[in-house]
Amino acid sequence: MDRLDYLAERLGPRLLVVHPSERFLYLADWWANTVVAYAIDPTSGQLTPIPASPISAGRRPRALTIAPGGRFLYAANWESGTLDGWQIEPEHGALSPVPGSPFNVGPNPRNIRFDPLGRFGFVSLAGGGAIATLRLDPATGALCPCPGSPAPSAPFPRSAMIDPSGSFLYTAHEGGRVVSGYRVDPDTGTLTPVQGSPFPAGKDPRFVTVHPDGPWVYVPNQRSNDLSAYRIDPKTGSLDPLPGAPFRAGRRPFQFVISPDGRFGYLANEKAASLSAYRIDPVSGTLAPVAGSPFATGTRPIWPVISPTGRLLLVANRDSNDLSGWQVDLASGGLERLPGGPIRTGPRPRAVTISPSGRFAFLGHDAGASGFALPPDGSGVRPIRPAE
Repeated sequence: MDRLDYLAERLGPRLLVVHPSERFLYLADWWANTVVAYAIDPTSGQLTPIPASPISAGRRPRALTIAPGGRFLYAANWESGTLDGWQIEPEHGALSPVPGSPFNVGPNPRNIRFDPLGRFGFVSLAGGGAIATLRLDPATGALCPCPGSPAPSAPFPRSAMIDPSGSFLYTAHEGGRVVSGYRVDPDTGTLTPVQGSPFPAGKDPRFVTVHPDGPWVYVPNQRSNDLSAYRIDPKTGSLDPLPGAPFRAGRRPFQFVISPDGRFGYLANEKAASLSAYRIDPVSGTLAPVAGSPFATGTRPIWPVISPTGRLLLVANRDSNDLSGWQVDLASGGLERLPGGPIRTGPRPRAVTISPSGRFAFLGHDAGASGFALPPDGSGVRPIRPAE
């Protein structure tokens, strides 16, 4: 997995995912217990449902993951305690079940996240207080438990995050005040707690973000309204708080994303209807506010994303049914609101993603998926008309 792939994968798995070829889009429908598959027009970005879509999934699919290599798609089914797995037909994007699917993993799986080489998958089990570890069969896409799976954790683990080397895995614990760390055995995928784990965090930590270049971890704390930050010990995987941490955030910080050049970070604050922007010190990993921060959004912003060039930042506003966008100043990290925004969307937008080339953005909402064209200079967002 190269650097840009790692940057994109840090946010997922989520409601919707774009295939690495940029030819297909897959959307989890929580209410219908299905996965909807679309073909993406390579010129216009227009979405067309793939024949035989939607595809049945388990109960309450909440997150999708495409395994490294682009051959297999997985859905985590919250109420079923299972993972569905499909092989992706390379020409048309159709899905066919992999052998053994669905796979029983444990109560309330949040998603599956793979190591950079695509050998092992890790699933946080919110209802089981554990992390399931699974070996991926590269030929068939089948999953089987690794030795020692599931690895016990503190209660209510959130989505697991792996560092770029694939050596360590970290997860925050919803409703608690800790972050857990594990060493990943490179041969078996077995998880072993790192020295000192679990590590103190703020109140109700959620999503872990690992910096793609430096040994730093960032964790928003939703009920203490701040951002924990740590340095990873490269030998042991232990976490040491950065100087000045925790860093101030808005009300109910949700997700922290890092720019492709690694110099800036942006944090969506759900209850504050804002984005906090930070400059990341290249030596220490510490954070300092960008001029003008925080920047106003719509109501309940979630899942901010940055284009591969770093020139465009988007965030879905769940309760105001719109999409906010900014042009990013590549020198300062400051944000300039795009003209004509925010853009109206379908009801309750829940996630937005940008295609690998940066030409298109796709947004998932309660009525399906919508597409947007993104100009190369990052100067705007144009809705794409649906296929007729």
